[in-house]
Amino acid sequence: MTLVFKWLFGLITVATSGVSLLVFGLSWWPLVFVFLGLFVIASNYWQSIDYIATLLARLGGVLALLGIALLLIAANVGSSFHLSPSYWVMIGLMSLMAVSGCSGFFWALSLEPSTSKQES
Repeated sequence: MTLVFKWLFGLITVATSGVSLLVFGLSWWPLVFVFLGLFVIASNYWQSIDYIATLLARLGGVLALLGIALLLIAANVGSSFHLSPSYWVMIGLMSLMAVSGCSGFFWALSLEPSTSKQES
């Protein structure tokens, strides 16, 4: 099940970053999140980076929550709440990113490789 959540987080993160590049323009943060999503997806195939990928997915989920809060605060400037449709899309995608990233707090972390004991 962790495999599915990692794929989901990675794809949502890449999609959110792509929309962010279109809405806000070119900056380093969306590019960092593209690499974050690809890194988490790559951790499905290389178990040696699984631990750091899980920690980065958690961090990405928390940062998405902070991004949502900042967008909502910015929309309330001047005491009149207004968001353009592209920002609503960003909030929706960042919500999916936050949920899938914060699910990383429930992913099993393997600190040591598992060894099977053979009965003699």
